[in-house]
Amino acid sequence: MIDMLTVITGPMFSGKSIELIRQVNRQKIAGKRVIVFKFSKDNRYSQTEASSYDGMSTWAIPVTTSEDIVARVEPDHEVVVIDEIQFFNDPVIELLLGYVQQGKEVIVAGLNLDFRAKPFFFHGGTRTMADLMVHADSIHALHAICTYKNGHICGLPATRTQRLRDGQPVSSDDPIVQIGSQESYEARCIRHHSVPQAKSV
Repeated sequence: MIDMLTVITGPMFSGKSIELIRQVNRQKIAGKRVIVFKFSKDNRYSQTEASSYDGMSTWAIPVTTSEDIVARVEPDHEVVVIDEIQFFNDPVIELLLGYVQQGKEVIVAGLNLDFRAKPFFFHGGTRTMADLMVHADSIHALHAICTYKNGHICGLPATRTQRLRDGQPVSSDDPIVQIGSQESYEARCIRHHSVPQAKSV
């Protein structure tokens, strides 16, 4: 059985991009015509590659909206792949479900929770990952390792992404979107994930 819609999700540093790249390579070995997209503003590692924090990568087209994707996908593309799907606007959900209806395989990877451990809302309320997971034929829910540093590394499975500033957790009123890597984020378990409430003015 072929999984037509595959969703790869988890906190930062859980290996989402590694799994996505692995699946892309498998599809290419199988001789399928694959097209890979990445969110254009995520240039932490490369502007034209979907990359993992440990150096794995695959060539990808930087795009920002669903319209950008439509302009590049051709009828003979058999597999459509998108990294950091949580940043895309609402029409991407119906677009990808439409590709599945056409018989294309779709593989996406992204965060399901924001730094507050809330469903990742973007573009005025869109819950792209949550909505795609409902329709997924296959879900790869990955965990990282909790790297809470209080004289030791916790080591428990991490399901949350901790945003830090000057080594301290940011408050709940921090902007939802802040693209960064190990300088701004850690993977945390539930026990060590902390989001201070915003101070009232």
